[in-house]
Amino acid sequence: MTVGRFRFMDQQRVNLDGFAVEDASLGLVAFDSPNDPVPSLVVRDGRVVEMDGRAEGDFDAVDEFIARHGLDLVVADEVMALDDTAFARMVVSPDVPRSEVVRLTAGMTPAKLARVLATLRPAELVMAMTKARARRTPSNQAHVTNRSDDPLLLAADAATAAAFGFREIETTVPVLGDAPSNAIAVSVGAAVGSPGVLVQCSVEEALELEMGMRGLVSYAETVSLYGTEQIFVDGDDTPWSKAFLTSAYASRGIKMRVTSGGGAEALMGGAEGCSMFYSRRAASRSLVRSARRASRTAASTRPPWPVRYRGVCAR
Repeated sequence: MTVGRFRFMDQQRVNLDGFAVEDASLGLVAFDSPNDPVPSLVVRDGRVVEMDGRAEGDFDAVDEFIARHGLDLVVADEVMALDDTAFARMVVSPDVPRSEVVRLTAGMTPAKLARVLATLRPAELVMAMTKARARRTPSNQAHVTNRSDDPLLLAADAATAAAFGFREIETTVPVLGDAPSNAIAVSVGAAVGSPGVLVQCSVEEALELEMGMRGLVSYAETVSLYGTEQIFVDGDDTPWSKAFLTSAYASRGIKMRVTSGGGAEALMGGAEGCSMFYSRRAASRSLVRSARRASRTAASTRPPWPVRYRGVCAR
């Protein structure tokens, strides 16, 4: 006999949805869409003049950014000539170091990268993700929030989470103006529980960036990034503004994470009929490479912390 609670939950609308059927025209396909472009790259006098079947004159904003800032042309010819299956084996093989995979993928066009990943099975994708992780030791994230934004309770809960071994702590707010107070409370509490815990306060980008620059958080999650030009326009955004944002975070040594999932374009009606893997081309290029450039010089160019931000929060 089914327990009453389960009967009640089974009847809720959220549990009445069925599985979506793949529809390439709507972008409801994870990878290997018939609308995905064929990989190609033509470089003339050090300038990309064609990428994935699209001439330079037809580049949209995303293509332009990738062509100018997201490709390592030193390795581009080498990796574009590689067989898809051969490179897929390199991604999952324990004999091939992560550094070599990173070196080669830097020269891949979005269509080439999407086609390689499409050859991997789910278990192989997990192996590839494990190799791609830059973090030495995997860890878990805890959410520390309360409806009243009580700083003392937040600090106590953050200390408890850190003591239990969580290495990242996220808080958020019902009232936007409480964000700095919450960030400080969680930072102080986490530092009491265990040193080195990353702290973030998930709010809108402008305030989150301000808190990061002031040293109130060490981790930023609200870096929303999309894969089509129209979605960038709808969000009053560009790949260049995202590169500037990530560079600003990197200049303070702040970890970042993209929050928009692979289905964001499909949900927003701007999928352009391409696969979700291909639509993530903006995330794979405009964030990582720009942040990496900024972080190389951050240590030598970062100014001293203002006196009022030094101490636990600044660290």
